[in-house]
Amino acid sequence: MNRRTYQTALNELKKSVIEMADQVLKNVRQGLQSFEKNDLDLAREIIKADDQIDMYEEEISKQALRIIWKEQPIAQDLRLVTTILKILTDIERIGDHASDISEIALHLEGHQFSRDLTLVLSMAKHAEHMVQNAIEALVSEDAVLAKLIIAQDDMVDDLYKQMIERSAEWIKDDVDDTPYVISIILISKYLERVADHAVNIAEWVIFLVTGSHKNTPLY
Repeated sequence: MNRRTYQTALNELKKSVIEMADQVLKNVRQGLQSFEKNDLDLAREIIKADDQIDMYEEEISKQALRIIWKEQPIAQDLRLVTTILKILTDIERIGDHASDISEIALHLEGHQFSRDLTLVLSMAKHAEHMVQNAIEALVSEDAVLAKLIIAQDDMVDDLYKQMIERSAEWIKDDVDDTPYVISIILISKYLERVADHAVNIAEWVIFLVTGSHKNTPLY
């Protein structure tokens, strides 16, 4: 593999990660929509689509390993391939959360929806934005952007706390609606985890640029 072909392989690896991340974020959006609209057909589609995410993870892992085997990359290139192998797990788990949200929608078949989901939708928006920026930071190898993403996690955590407090009020006002409210809490927790995965990705981007992970030198 000559230098040009080698660089193309690295660029293709990044491109594959972008495609996988785009798909998992689409699944999260549609999973939340399946819950919000009580769309059971959409929920089933998202659950089934999780298989595609698993295939993405497997294929990208193979791409990365082929580069290691054939080229034995060093320095920055080795850190790039290592970073991608690490963040694949986070991206795949975001896809799992999309499926989890859709499973909740299926369990609530026939339920009358009557709660304000503004906080949940705001959490989803912020978490999605964090993941998008984390992938952008990876592609551009931007440690400054990665650090900004980590700082944004506090906003999602605050929204989650607000959602817990509001949910407690809802249960107090109408105990019969408890199963639905608990479902909202679970979805909020999944979205909070999506933001956590974005932070994990950002931390590995910092490793890519600096050679240190969580202030611990690894290279």
